[in-house]
Amino acid sequence: MPDGYTTRDATGLPWQPIDRTLATADTLPAPPLPLDIFPGSWPAWIARAATAAGAPPDYVACALLAVTGAAIGNARWGQPWEGWKHPPTINVACVGNPSAGKTPAINACTGPLADLAAEQNLDWEERCRDHRTARQAAKEARSVWEAEVKQAIKAGTPAPREPDAAREPEVPRKRRTHTSEATVEAARDLSKATPRGMLLHRDELAGWIAGMDRYGNGASGADRAFWLQAYEGGRWTVDRVRDGDDGADIPHLTWGIVGGIQPDRLATLLLSGDDDGLAARFIYTWPAPLPDVSPIPDGSGLPFPLLPMLRRLRELPMADAEPVLMPFTAEAQEDLQEWRREAAAMEAQASGLFLSWLGKLPGFAVRLAVIFAHLEWVAAPDDAPPPHEIGAHTLARALGFLADYAVPMARRTFGEAALPQAERDARRLARWLLRQNPMPDTLNARALRRQADGPGIPTAERLMEALREMAELGWVRLAGGREGPTGGRQRSDWAINPHLRGGAS
Repeated sequence: MPDGYTTRDATGLPWQPIDRTLATADTLPAPPLPLDIFPGSWPAWIARAATAAGAPPDYVACALLAVTGAAIGNARWGQPWEGWKHPPTINVACVGNPSAGKTPAINACTGPLADLAAEQNLDWEERCRDHRTARQAAKEARSVWEAEVKQAIKAGTPAPREPDAAREPEVPRKRRTHTSEATVEAARDLSKATPRGMLLHRDELAGWIAGMDRYGNGASGADRAFWLQAYEGGRWTVDRVRDGDDGADIPHLTWGIVGGIQPDRLATLLLSGDDDGLAARFIYTWPAPLPDVSPIPDGSGLPFPLLPMLRRLRELPMADAEPVLMPFTAEAQEDLQEWRREAAAMEAQASGLFLSWLGKLPGFAVRLAVIFAHLEWVAAPDDAPPPHEIGAHTLARALGFLADYAVPMARRTFGEAALPQAERDARRLARWLLRQNPMPDTLNARALRRQADGPGIPTAERLMEALREMAELGWVRLAGGREGPTGGRQRSDWAINPHLRGGAS
């Protein structure tokens, strides 16, 4: 033990060597990413993109699934059998600390979407010119019609009906593929103008979640209801007084979501409170951090550019703004039924938010099967026809991803959120304590709450419960003594186990 440290506190009681498991943010180890599930050259593309981003390949792979699903959107839906269908859009939450490389990994997949949108709007000025011309023509046609109505009224003859040429033309909108900031009203308008569907890309999902209902009806949950519906792809009709009879009627409100979030924010914002189904509609990826020294890219670049792939997906034809349904083969139907039985068995042993998440596994399988089918197609020669059904081989990719990766990753993600509040706060306080340099000899509960860079536990009651939890595990011990000359109120000082500072195992 270094000089100045002792294994006894002021009471003379010995301290025991410490178990630092409390400060571990991960309740379960991260499962390895099964890259071989991805078809063709996609594993090489994911690995190269991750190396260039300095991030685990998990973030790239899962972001790619979200981007691909949104690019397909309402052009193709999976239909295992009559009465059950799903869009291919998925929500992905990339969980990790600020230095985990989430942002550059996600940007590797979302960046080409901006280039695609720029391509699709090369005719923007021409469309605006056409609109101005049509609007002026409508104005002149209306003037002629209004004059004819006046003449008819004076002559006592029936007034002519308003001609189509006199109607105000619809204002053009830029073609969009994704957005990074959208209120519900803006997202509704984007959906109306983009029947294929959209992707919401948030660098930090925490800001998006915390901002829900900020501009609307307070705690009414209207924003969350919108995004829950956007996952399902169903019809969305809004009738507001100010819209009159021109309220939004969107046949298929279809959005995918991808973004990053820190573990603590995930627990407090998405995995806490009432279970309204939002947390269950995300696929989570929380890989182990990379070693301190990342390999330097060898300069070979990506095996192929992502932009042409996304362009092919976005150009899939749609029939009357309705999705083309992709049926499942008989063998794929049987495999999907077996997966539903496995999911039900997992549900029987689960509870809370994880139980709700497991309930989405069959739908995840349908969505991912459509995505994997199209990932295989865009990697094929340009003259290859798009997939028209889901076979057992393609479904096996989706089920393998879910069973080998998504389910154990969800267990890891939901694990800490399912712990009692006191243990979660104790973990937060323990992680904060280990970051202090130099580490103090004692902790004062009241001072911790007032400290600007403290652990961020908001109430005195929760902080005391966290300290008691740490005391049970030998991290701290309530220091003796009373405050004031009369020895009234007990001090809120807690002695810290010196093994934390002395490096003892």
